[in-house]
Parts: sequence; structure tokens; C-alpha cells
Amino acid sequence: MLFQPPVFETIFRTPVEHRLVIRGSRSRGAPLDGVRWYHDEFDAAGTLVARYETYDETDEAGQERCGWRRFDGAGRLLARHEVAMRWSALVALKQSRRAAEIALQRAGAHAAPAPLPRRAWQPDRVSAA
Repeated sequence: MLFQPPVFETIFRTPVEHRLVIRGSRSRGAPLDGVRWYHDEFDAAGTLVARYETYDETDEAGQERCGWRRFDGAGRLLARHEVAMRWSALVALKQSRRAAEIALQRAGAHAAPAPLPRRAWQPDRVSAA
């Protein structure tokens, strides 16, 4: 079966009047395996309201995970959610892609965590090797 990424608008609960624009994606192979997507969300007036980083990967410690982070236009982390399995395993567990997308939303996920130090927004760096 071909890999089918999630419908990001569903996960992020993007309002219908907003636009979600993909800025790019990065993938890497073994021993670290994964893919990351980068999106910008614009309101109806065209103003940037959020930036997202979504990932499906096996990290340096061999742990599988998928999740997302939401940042404001200044790069401050607003919300995040992660599950301890790859996207394909979440789809299999929930028995549909739609159910997996809803599980990845997390109820109340848009509540802001404790403030982080202020810094310019930068996507995670992924090595080419």
C-alpha cells in the first residue's frame, strides 16, 4: 500500500475560510527514518496566523513517533501533540485514515503550553546523509 499522509487541515482544525499552504517537506532514510512537512496557515485576509511542522519518524533512539507543532508568526510554540507510533501504525490501530487524523488532533491541543524563550522561527534541520 502506498503511503498516504494525513489530511493536515483535519489535524490542525484549519477553519474553512483559512488557507493551508505547504512550504516543503524533508525525508530521510535509515538508520533514522522519517518525513517532515512544513505548512503556513493564512486567514481570509491573507495574514499569516500559524506555521506548522508535522513529522512521521523513527528518532535517534529508535523510538517511533508522529506528531505536529504549531508556531505563531514570530516562531513561538503554541501547541503540540505526539503519539508514540508511526503514522501507518496509527491508521492501522484506528482502522481508518480519518480516525487516525482525529486521534492526532488531540482534544484541547490548541491550548498553549508554558512559554518558551523567544527566538526567530527556523525549521528543524535534517541532514542530507
